[in-house]
Amino acid sequence: MITVTDVTKRFGSVTAVDDVNLHIEAGSIHGVLGRSGAGKSTLLRLVNLLERPDHGHITVDGTELTTLDHNTLRRERTRMGMVFQHFRLLANQTVAANVELPLKLHGVRATRRRARVAELLDLVGLPDKAAAYPAQLSGGQRQRVAIARALAPEPRILLSDEATSALDPQTTVEILDLLTRLRSELDVTILLITHELDVVTRICDSASVMADGAVVESGPVTDLLASPDSHLGAQAFRLPAPPEGDGATLDITFTGSSVGDPVVAQLVTKFGLEPSITDAAVHTTASGTVGRVRLRLPSTGDLGEVTSWLTAQGYGVNPS
Repeated sequence: MITVTDVTKRFGSVTAVDDVNLHIEAGSIHGVLGRSGAGKSTLLRLVNLLERPDHGHITVDGTELTTLDHNTLRRERTRMGMVFQHFRLLANQTVAANVELPLKLHGVRATRRRARVAELLDLVGLPDKAAAYPAQLSGGQRQRVAIARALAPEPRILLSDEATSALDPQTTVEILDLLTRLRSELDVTILLITHELDVVTRICDSASVMADGAVVESGPVTDLLASPDSHLGAQAFRLPAPPEGDGATLDITFTGSSVGDPVVAQLVTKFGLEPSITDAAVHTTASGTVGRVRLRLPSTGDLGEVTSWLTAQGYGVNPS
């Protein structure tokens, strides 16, 4: 469990993180989404206190990190692995040596180190690459090595800073699927920073959106997508402007079991309307499916009555 309470971080006159509050459940995958300069990476570095907040508290699994002395903080950091965008592997060391490095630094015996390295390379799908060097690997393979290295000390939390942004789309999917599997098999909590919406919708249970150093919204991914006023939903469902002309336009959001309901047929049957679909989109998330459809209703219909009925059926409704 990670709790960030009233955290602010300034660099000179620039407020990089502005009074942020965040709660991440143990065993979940939480994504922080935002543009470059939004404060995402600074927030990540605050979580393991690579940066100290000017104000506020960071609590991990019940331990308030901001109150710890240097040596105790170092021990607590071993419970948090970190994966970077550009891998940060040692080019002159083999894959096995790269994965083994944190174990050496922690004084683990050689026999245990070798066994742990073999275990980790098997876990990330690279059992045959122990003797290879980073330059001999693809980008996806190097990121798998970086993930194995981050997992070497058996952390409870994995911090990922844009870990897929340097990868091609197919390799990105493979790395995201690997992270999902690791969460399930190792019961780790994953906090990932990204500017890619698809990363959040594919694997995250919950998400936060940052802008100008502040968290502007946070919650379960499906709830954010389903909310007509959500920043995340606005990015996910970038439907074009409604056509001009007579009639009203409604954006209708479907979640869970309502996805696939014959809503157009129901409007025809119940209200005698003949709506037209002008656009639609669907996102499948880690915990369900969310869809949004834009309907153009004829001017003869009672918009208030239609909206009330749709809302009563559990659909999200927003005039556009």
